[in-house]
Amino acid sequence: MTHPRPGLTRSAFRCSREIVAFFALAGLLWLAGAVQSQAPPAAPPQSPTVPPAGADPVGNILSEARESFARVRDYMGTLVKQERVNGQLQPEQFITLRVRQQPFSVHLKWQGPRQFVGQEAAYVAGKNNGQMRAKGSGLISVVGVISLDPTDPRALKQSRHAITDTGIGNLIEKVARGQEADRALAPGQVKVTLREFQFQQRPCIGLETVHLVNAGQTYCHRSLVLFDKELKMPVRFEAYDWPPAGQAAGELLECYSYIDLKFNVGLTDAAFGF
Repeated sequence: MTHPRPGLTRSAFRCSREIVAFFALAGLLWLAGAVQSQAPPAAPPQSPTVPPAGADPVGNILSEARESFARVRDYMGTLVKQERVNGQLQPEQFITLRVRQQPFSVHLKWQGPRQFVGQEAAYVAGKNNGQMRAKGSGLISVVGVISLDPTDPRALKQSRHAITDTGIGNLIEKVARGQEADRALAPGQVKVTLREFQFQQRPCIGLETVHLVNAGQTYCHRSLVLFDKELKMPVRFEAYDWPPAGQAAGELLECYSYIDLKFNVGLTDAAFGF
């Protein structure tokens, strides 16, 4: 039988056990749950885009994305995410998102599933000793607001990425680093294709990368990034694992969609506190 430590009241002990349960069962930030997708799959792609000889269309897309995003001070919208954690594909999660570029700030508030409505997480660079702050929902909310390093194993227990990796700007740089690494691979190890897609009734360019040789150098077997043609920024990212022997497709590792976006709305410090 477990007993409270000397000097610890029963009330405080119950609160302590709530915190442990919060980390162990909820994984603090990325909680699994059943929520109807707000970001349906992209429409089937059209024929591949064939660039002129000598052109660098992927480099141009990334340059345009960086240039377009450089004009963004802040934005808000909805993040729909699905991740495979510890071999298990978690149901989609529906999260209200606020991001500010300077200082880099993130606020996440879960809108579903029902049992997690109201859960929040926030991070502001240079504040709170570099820690993120989080608040649970339902009975767990009695614990109140807690602080934790974004890379603490407890914060990453049910997530593939830290809160500091959130956002479109981070996605652009992640894709750019991946493409740069792929250029160093030997010929025949990677195939890159550009196709036309529709996502959320908006025309997009889809950048598909397929690694043909598993040498342990790449994050995934296949990835697909959708760049909104008007925004010139990525709005969806999918990554797939290496397929088992005898199968053509691998399992979904992660998928992130940014929808209902509004830019340069004037977010202040108040938008990142609770």
